[in-house]
Amino acid sequence: MNTIMIDLPPETYKRLEEQAHRTGQAPEALGRKLLETALQEWGTTRPRTAREILQATGRTRSLSATLRDKIIPGVTLDEVRTILSQTSGPSLSEIINEQRGMKS
Repeated sequence: MNTIMIDLPPETYKRLEEQAHRTGQAPEALGRKLLETALQEWGTTRPRTAREILQATGRTRSLSATLRDKIIPGVTLDEVRTILSQTSGPSLSEIINEQRGMKS
């Protein structure tokens, strides 16, 4: 078996000790088990989308009824992109850059 040393912040180690005590394990054994579980899950889970992460942290919400009523059924994303590419005026990125001012 290989050995690895990990520096943990005091509060993290305290939480590990407390959880190990509750489960009747040594902190080292619980730490190894947690690391093995995390590595197994890492290999089997797909990367999360930005939307999933934002929803999980409560930073997004469902559309309001007003916005939902503005949705045109049957319109595809490609059609929207085509329409937007044919509009005149600056892009949103250009507007934002203009408002921020030139970077030096």
